[in-house]
Amino acid sequence: MKPYALAALVATFAVSSMSVSAKEPVKAEDIYALSMVTNPVVAPDGKRVLFTRAAFDRAQDRRTGELWLAHLDDQGAIVDQRLLVARDMGPRDAVFSPDGRRIAYVATFIDKPQVFVMTLADGVGQPVTKGELAAGTLRWSPDGSRIAFTGREEAKPASIPGMPEKPKGAEAAADAKIITDLFWRFDGAGESKPGANHLYAVDVTTAAVTRMTQGDTHQIDRTGIAWMADGRHVVGSYTADPINGPLESDLYLYDVAGKAAKQRLTSRAGSEYAPEVSPDGLRIAFVGSEASTTFYDMPRLWTTTPTPGARVAALAADLDRPVAGIAWREDSAALHTLYYDRGVQRIATIDATTGARTEAVHLVGGTRLYLPSSGGQFSAAQGTFAYTTSFTDRPAGLGVSRGHGESGAIDFNRAWADGKASARIEEVTVASRAGGLPVQGWIAFPPDFSAGKRYPLILDIHGGPNTDYGPFFSITHSLYAAAGYIVVFANPRGSIGYGDAFANAITNAYPGQDHDDLMSIVDEVAKRPYVDRRNLFIGGGSGGGVLTLWGIGKEPDKFRAAVALRPVVDWTDQVTTADLPSFFMKHWMGAAPWDKPDLYFQRSPYSLAGQVKTPTMLITGEQDYRTPMSQTEQMFGALKLRGVETEMVRLPGAGHGMGRPSQWLQSVLAPVDFFNRHKAK
Repeated sequence: MKPYALAALVATFAVSSMSVSAKEPVKAEDIYALSMVTNPVVAPDGKRVLFTRAAFDRAQDRRTGELWLAHLDDQGAIVDQRLLVARDMGPRDAVFSPDGRRIAYVATFIDKPQVFVMTLADGVGQPVTKGELAAGTLRWSPDGSRIAFTGREEAKPASIPGMPEKPKGAEAAADAKIITDLFWRFDGAGESKPGANHLYAVDVTTAAVTRMTQGDTHQIDRTGIAWMADGRHVVGSYTADPINGPLESDLYLYDVAGKAAKQRLTSRAGSEYAPEVSPDGLRIAFVGSEASTTFYDMPRLWTTTPTPGARVAALAADLDRPVAGIAWREDSAALHTLYYDRGVQRIATIDATTGARTEAVHLVGGTRLYLPSSGGQFSAAQGTFAYTTSFTDRPAGLGVSRGHGESGAIDFNRAWADGKASARIEEVTVASRAGGLPVQGWIAFPPDFSAGKRYPLILDIHGGPNTDYGPFFSITHSLYAAAGYIVVFANPRGSIGYGDAFANAITNAYPGQDHDDLMSIVDEVAKRPYVDRRNLFIGGGSGGGVLTLWGIGKEPDKFRAAVALRPVVDWTDQVTTADLPSFFMKHWMGAAPWDKPDLYFQRSPYSLAGQVKTPTMLITGEQDYRTPMSQTEQMFGALKLRGVETEMVRLPGAGHGMGRPSQWLQSVLAPVDFFNRHKAK
């Protein structure tokens, strides 16, 4: 070898080594350096894409959103991108007008969310609503003259008659709250004020608002609306009886002029929502499920016609996967469909007559970030698909495709990822000890992983339970891995994306053999020479919190320590105090607690409290109404009374989603510290 070639090789090796060594593991504060793409919307001409860039403001400790616009060339490559609406306005729900020259969106104006319209050539948005309607779910009329939206009108709170008037300036107690609605509080929104959800239309030129519905109770669900081709009606979903029919909703036609009562279109037993009207106006496609007595009613793709009582038909009935979103092709001959599949999401184009499927986008990334769940978004127009992209080492970006691979992309986190030593993710599938059922999972390795070393292992369990994990980047698993842990995460029976039978294998048996699935994957991975079998840990949130407590009750000697985040502890408490009581009672338990108290007790982790020996940490937001704090307090008290080492971490003001960015981090770093303290040396 020539001397100069050897010198060049040495220099190259030195630079490469320096580049590798310069990389550092993911740190907690990195959350404030990250952003991700959500809610892409393709323009009617297929040449532009609106999208939201979500980020995390450190000074205000909150998630923020900016509205961006990307332009595409004829091949679908992105040629430029620009900021349209800054984060201080909080833009959301952006949609293009039919001619593509304007957009509508919701943003903050004088501290209230209002509907804005922006002519893209001008680049300045103007509010077209005022007041306190809390607008959302925007859709333009076919002629572009009006925007339909859902909103809420508040009513005067009930008061106790005969109370004397309070003296001016008196330091009196707050008035009593008189509650008559079962659904009196919702996680993430807090206590509901008196009022009702209605459907409205605003004239873009005059800003005149018409309310299409009447009454002092809810008149529409906030699950999607669409205009009929005649411009005189809007179709939407409505749940008439949320107590006795928590998954019983129907499609209705609403008179835009507000002069006629809403007209029921569908009446089958089950749910119908997220309607989309075909461009020719002849058919309505929607997502929904048939009523059943099973744990999970899988959402599928259906079609009907805009005639009351018309036949409802399943489209692509052989697609044994949950449908997450739909969009008609311009010729009304097919529907682009987003669906879950084995830990990820994909987009297929489905023939509207035969149901035949053609893959359009192979992989759509999740946008949860806190945990590695699928749940991305897409949009399509004129053969252009825009979707959230998938990475194992950074959050989702924007992908664009013309149906033959990715033609354009925006990745806000590439430079950040290039400087990080991220966790490598490897897929693993095991046969469950409960009947040999194949169970898919993944392993995230510490960034400095060496096959010659042994590492502690954390089993992290997803919530839902009818959700999933997948091979995506997440803050939680990145920080677990950076702390030196092997992280195992899987989709046990009950998870979605593996078919109806798999998702419903926990009907009348939750928790049950899903526990066996999880233990099987832990046992299999623990056999590997790089796992320290003395140091197995377990944790999970929501439904994962349920299975964490179930796991240490059923196998009290298996794990060194456990962390259950926002768990259900007592199902009787859950179906009477959570924000979705009738759903939990009817679909998950199948009976009332006063009719079958033994059933409720036997399926509650609380029933195993007497067997728990594992040091346990419990983490819940104090404003969590999905799995209320009382659940956590109950298990904390039970384990303390038994003398089990137990810690309770309460996050003030946080709901089920674990609150603000700093609270996300606390809910990750507290388990890391707890596990570190309980490692066998």
